[in-house]
Amino acid sequence: MFTGIVEELGEVVAVEQLEDASRFRLRGPLVTEGAQHGDSIAVNGVCLTVVEFGDGEFTADVMAETLKRSSLGALEVGSRVNLERPMAVGGRLGGHIVQGHVDGTGTILERTPPSTGNSSRSASPRRFRGTSSRRARSPSTASASPSWRSATTGSPSASSPPPST
Repeated sequence: MFTGIVEELGEVVAVEQLEDASRFRLRGPLVTEGAQHGDSIAVNGVCLTVVEFGDGEFTADVMAETLKRSSLGALEVGSRVNLERPMAVGGRLGGHIVQGHVDGTGTILERTPPSTGNSSRSASPRRFRGTSSRRARSPSTASASPSWRSATTGSPSASSPPPST
């Protein structure tokens, strides 16, 4: 489980294409401190398993399905990525509870920076309609249309598809 709060901005150092997956080598000195084989690290919000580690870098194998259903499929050498270690049991929960398991990719339709936070409108695949709860509207989400579910930037948001024009 993750909090959704980015700990470090990392970088993709290598991408190796495998038969039905890709192997990513990522630089992240903070998130690799104390890392072990089999540990989880969230990369752009997607939970990945550490296969190899050392010298401030780690390697993770990413299955084709994950590449297809997340933003990880578009990563290339030099891409900057958000990195986060999992929550420690009994540790401080400073954000949200995020599993990091991806079921689909949504589209950000609009992002408006109000005086505090960001407001966004997003659309997700129809099959996810009704699977997430509505959030109370706060100053950072108040500008979103009532027909949309909204979330502050960085938080997943399920919503209705875009209106027909």
